[in-house]
Formats: sequence, C-alpha cells, structure tokens
Amino acid sequence: MTTRRNPGNERGSALVLTLLLLTALSLMGMTLALLSGTDRRVAAYDRESIAALHAAEAGIAMAKRNIQDRAITFDDENGNGYPDFRLVDTLSWGGRYDVFGESNLPLGSGASPYSGSKFLLAAEGRSRDAVRLVEAEIEHDSFLKYARFVESAGTAYECGAVLTGEVYIGGTLGLPSSCPSGSKVVFLEMVAATNGITNKSSAVFHKGYTDSASAIDLESSVDFTLLRNKAKGLGSECDCEGRGRIGLYMGWNPLGVGTNGTIDLSRFDFSFPDPVTSDTIIRYNGSPVIDQTTGVPMLASDFNGVIFYEGDGFVRGTMDGVSATGLCVFATDDIFIEGNILTGHTGYDETTRLPDHSGDPVNIGLVAYDYVYFGNVSRVVTVDAALLAVRANWRVYNTSFSAHPPAPPGAYDLDQDGIVGESPQNHDPNPGEGWDEIITASNQNKTWVMNINGPIITHDGGSAYPWNASTVLADADGPTRRYNYDMDITDFPPPCFPVPLNLWKDFAWAEKYDSRN
Repeated sequence: MTTRRNPGNERGSALVLTLLLLTALSLMGMTLALLSGTDRRVAAYDRESIAALHAAEAGIAMAKRNIQDRAITFDDENGNGYPDFRLVDTLSWGGRYDVFGESNLPLGSGASPYSGSKFLLAAEGRSRDAVRLVEAEIEHDSFLKYARFVESAGTAYECGAVLTGEVYIGGTLGLPSSCPSGSKVVFLEMVAATNGITNKSSAVFHKGYTDSASAIDLESSVDFTLLRNKAKGLGSECDCEGRGRIGLYMGWNPLGVGTNGTIDLSRFDFSFPDPVTSDTIIRYNGSPVIDQTTGVPMLASDFNGVIFYEGDGFVRGTMDGVSATGLCVFATDDIFIEGNILTGHTGYDETTRLPDHSGDPVNIGLVAYDYVYFGNVSRVVTVDAALLAVRANWRVYNTSFSAHPPAPPGAYDLDQDGIVGESPQNHDPNPGEGWDEIITASNQNKTWVMNINGPIITHDGGSAYPWNASTVLADADGPTRRYNYDMDITDFPPPCFPVPLNLWKDFAWAEKYDSRN
C-alpha cells in the first residue's frame, strides 16, 4: 500500500519554523541593540566620571596653590571654630569644582591659619551628570630636611664636599669648574636652586636637581609673637606638636641667670621626681624651675620645649641623660654659642643618674631673628644643633685669633668617627692623613676644628672665619670645618621648630566615586 504526503502540511510546517527563526533573530537583535546602547551609556558615563575626577583634582591643585601663595580669604563657614575657605570655578572644557578647605589651627589663637600644621581639603568635581569626590590632607614640609638652606643668596661648594641632606639655594649654586677624579661634590639628596647651577659635571646628584626652583619664604615662616606666647603659656594653643603647655620665657628670669644670661644646658634636670604627683619636675642648677602660670615647680610634662629670649640669647652645654629633652631656643635678636653644644639620649641609670645612651635621641634648635654667632669658643668646637638665622646668617662674632683659646691637652674625636685619640693621624680625609687627635702643648695652637652637626638655615650666606683663614689652613694637618647633617633630626625634631609657610607636601589622599545626579 502506498502512502501519499500532503504538500499543504509540509508548507505549513516550514512557515512555522521560519516564523520562529525570525522571532528568535529579532529578539537577539533587540537584545544586542539594548546591550550596545547600555555599553555606550556606561562608557560615556565612565568618560564623564574620569573628567569629573580631573575637575576635582584640579580643584585640589588650585587650593594648594592658593595656600602656598597665601591668597586665601578665610571664614568659618561650618561654625566649628576653625578657619576655612571655599573655592568654586568652572574649567575651560566645562568641568566644575567646588573645594572646601580648613586649617587645623583654631580661630582666636593669634596666629595665621597658614601656621597650622595641616589643611584638610575636600573637592567635588562635576562633568555633566558625573560627580567625583577627592579628599586630601596636606602638611607643612620641613626646613629640617635641608643640610643647607639659603633663602636669597648664591652659595658655592668646593671639590670633595659631601652633602647628606637636601640643599636649597635661593640664587645660583656654584660648583668648581673641574674636580680631580674621585673628588667631585657629592649631593646625596635632592638639590634645588632658583637661579641655576654652574658646572654640573663637577658634581654627583644622587637624587636629582632642579635649577629653577620656586622661592621659599623664610622670614614669614617664623612668628615670634606666637612663639613668645607659647613660652609664656598664653593663649589656647601653647603646645608644640602636642607637647606641653608652657615654655621658659627668659624675660621672667626663670632660671636665675638674668633675662639675657647664658644657659648651660648641662645644668638642667628633667627627671627629678615630684613628691606630689607621679610626674617629674624641672630643675636648673639644683633648684626647681617655677611655672609662672601656677607658682609651683614646673612639671616636665607641662614643658613645651620653648626657651624665648627678648634680644640676645646665649647658650652652651650638654643635654644627655637627666638633662636631655628636645629644646628650641629663640631670640628676637642674635643667639651666641658660648661653647660646645652636645646632645645625646634621654636614657640614664636610675642609680647613678648618669647617661647610659638609651632612650630617644634629643635635638636642639637655635633660632635667631638676626645672626647665630659663635662667641669666644675654643679652637676645637662642636655644635649639635639646627641653626636658623631669619634675616641674616651664621658667623664667628670675634674673628681675632686670640679670642679663641686652644683646646686643652687631651684625647679628642676630631673627625667624629666614634674613635677617640687616633694618633699620629685620624685618617681624615684619606688614610695616612689628618689630625693627631692627642692634643698636646706642641700642637694645640694650630689645631682648629669646627664641627656643626645639624641643618644650617639662613637668609644669606655665612662664614667660618677664622677657621678658614689662609694662615690656619696652611698650618692645618686636616680639615678645619666639618658640616654634618643630623640624620635623626626629622624623626625627633626640636619642638616648635619653624616650618616653611609656603612649602607643603601631601600627607593623605583619597579618591571617591559618587552616583550620578
């Protein structure tokens, strides 16, 4: 029996399959179209989000520039008692930023908001319907990072000089036209000069250089009125980096040496037990130092580390063990270094009360409005301190040879390599060369060695004469001047040491997404 197919049924089945296929293809096309449109919108929003981020970053940059240039008009928009400001602008390509900034120095402190240690910045950037937020925290950079800082004069270095900290020259940095092999000037950190660097091939720049640096303002960075108030314990912000509430105002003669008398740092005792509290009191020359705000002996925890002279200040001595704490001495005129200034550590043997080289290192700052002078010091002198001369420089007050007595006979560490009494040479600067570190009557007159261990920050140059006098150099067996950067001074800075008001660095930075409006 033969079965015959119905042609109409086959045509109907094919039509159904065709319709199903067309429907599936249509759905796929619609899906692809929708996905493509979504991708385009997402890509467009991502582009706008990136543009909004750029706008926010531009706002942060503009705020930092205005802070650096001290061009801000401050307010207290949020009413929290801290000076703040707002910057709003539309960029040339259409993006927009809105920046809110705030200093961490309270209103009513008597100081400029720029004197605060930090600024908090929050910038909202917009591009079409995309919004991005950037939050930043900036803090003052430090003068203490500089081995040598000269605000507004050129400075030159000789072949063989080695600088271990950063260098800033507010003028031309002069280098020798040529140096023997192995005797180039060596800069281990960044070098910045505002008016060029000569003979760059005579130096080795390990961290690079810039020869067109921006000017850094030294004088405006030191607020003697604020520091005087900190010494007196006046006002709401009398601490130094969170330490203490009062200093030593020499106009009140708190140490019994006179208002402009010489302070011998060795005579301090910051670890004498207080019979009333668990704290320690401060003693000087065996007597308690009186807190002028309370009339009782000053607690060590209340001392902010500031010593303030009206006029000239005079200082010498050693801070080590019980006499050790970070200090900064300020004078509204000149500071005279009257002898060795040596620093050690805070640790001591509780039985003998002698230094035991434990504890934190201590550092000292000497800040004069005009000059930092070396007085009639010995021909072998060591100063462990950061020197800052706001309007002038450092130099020797009396340049007569007879004003500087020879060092007493004995064993010394003239090159400060930790070895005392190397003889007949201390192998500085080269093996088989250098000073005899056993000073006797026969060599004491010709032995002139000045060691400065710490940053030197001045308005203009400076002078070590007579340590670099031609007759001294002709008779010298080794280097007569050594300038050594103190590597721990930025980690353990002298309290309330001035910071550059127009030099800031990033402390924290965060980028945040926001949803479209």
